Amino acid sequence: MRVSRDNASTGMRALGKRTDRRGATLVLIALLMVAMLGMVAFAVDLGYITTVKTELQRTVDSGALAGAGMLVEGPTAATTEVMDFIELNKVGGSDFNFETGDEGGKPGIGNGTHDEIEIETGNWDPGTKSFVVSNVLPSAIRVQITRSNQPLFFGRVFGREAFSVSAETIAMFQPRDIMLVLDFSGSMNDDSELRSIYSLPQSVIEANLLAIYNELGQPTYGNMQWTPVYIRSNNDSHVISQLGLNGVPYPYPSGSWNSYVNYVQSSGYIHNAGYRRKYGYLTWVNYLLQSKPKSNQTPDLWQTSEQPIQQVKDAVSLFVDYIQEVNTEDQIGLSIYTSTDGTATLESGLTMNYDSVTALANHRQAGHYDVYTNIGAGIKNARDELVANGRTGAFKMMVLMTDGIANRPGDSTQGEQYALDQAQLAADAGIPVITISLGTSADTTLMQGIADMTKGVHFNVPGGSGIAQYEQQLTDAFRSIADDRPLKLVK
Repeated sequence: MRVSRDNASTGMRALGKRTDRRGATLVLIALLMVAMLGMVAFAVDLGYITTVKTELQRTVDSGALAGAGMLVEGPTAATTEVMDFIELNKVGGSDFNFETGDEGGKPGIGNGTHDEIEIETGNWDPGTKSFVVSNVLPSAIRVQITRSNQPLFFGRVFGREAFSVSAETIAMFQPRDIMLVLDFSGSMNDDSELRSIYSLPQSVIEANLLAIYNELGQPTYGNMQWTPVYIRSNNDSHVISQLGLNGVPYPYPSGSWNSYVNYVQSSGYIHNAGYRRKYGYLTWVNYLLQSKPKSNQTPDLWQTSEQPIQQVKDAVSLFVDYIQEVNTEDQIGLSIYTSTDGTATLESGLTMNYDSVTALANHRQAGHYDVYTNIGAGIKNARDELVANGRTGAFKMMVLMTDGIANRPGDSTQGEQYALDQAQLAADAGIPVITISLGTSADTTLMQGIADMTKGVHFNVPGGSGIAQYEQQLTDAFRSIADDRPLKLVK
């Protein structure tokens, strides 16, 4: 069979065209591979840059939070804490190399990168969302780090060997809404009474009774003296006559000279202290504290150093001073569990007028409205105030204190359960309760249980160790609470 010359020529031309297309495809594939490799290299470097930036931001955030936690110690301590914390981290696989001379910087270790850091203390204005630089009682700290000369993997192929990245953050104390829940029941003057001679030295108690008498203005009635004198007679009229109290009006709304005389003759506490049938201002002041403690009975007792309530007042003042030391826009409220109806009283809602809260606490006395202890009602009032008027974003907490046992509503069994029920409601609302138990009679088991239930902390200030030490322990507890400030990032 013969093939024509024309057909052969046609076949050769077709084969040549296919060969040409194969060559063009190979060139195109080669070009596409170069482009793809470039895109892969770009993606690797871009991912690396993003990773470095994320690591740097995380480092700056953690350093700022660490520094904010040290602001209570001053700007220098905060700056040092930032640097120490940052140097524990690596970014892009390398340590920090702060150039000598940078503010807050330290000599580097020569890893090829260059880092610059700027640390400023001040205050954060939530209204304008701006940072105001200040070294006077700062509540916020700003940290900015710039990392230069961070090497790329493939960028050098395209003429770029390194990149720079920076991160900035501002950390501050989180503002707090704090309800003080304080025990102003009648037992809060027990350490000033002769009843406590088995837990405190009698000489200490008598010195405190003298201080209270002086704080009442050293009043003079009849011919009574400070040191009690013995009068054998059981006849009230005769005793009153011997004391020169005939015709002398009793100075307070509740009580009488006859009631006082009967008290000295019949009180077991007076007898145990060696003052039975001994009359004088020492036993009279003890009568006021034990039998007439309420504000509608003896109104002037609020201005005396009743113990342990005076220690509480002093600690509240110290607590407020600590709150004000660093401007964190904390709010404070006051709930006291003593009330004319046996529950509790909201003396002050949440406020930044700290002086008013301190003044209210100072103008209350042991058993101010009622002598009983309704811990649950105090917690309820505080929780209601925090839920109703607490600020969105503020850290809400309570500081609960007692020297005794919950005995309202009902008896001690019901009172304890009611306190636990109210504590559970606080826990459900995410409100921790810091508890402080005072003295030898406090129900430390209940107070520990309330703290544990609400994820708070319990401080025990035991009695029987002397008032001076008692005061220091209470002061230390309040200082710990005041210094424990939640932190947050605001930028």
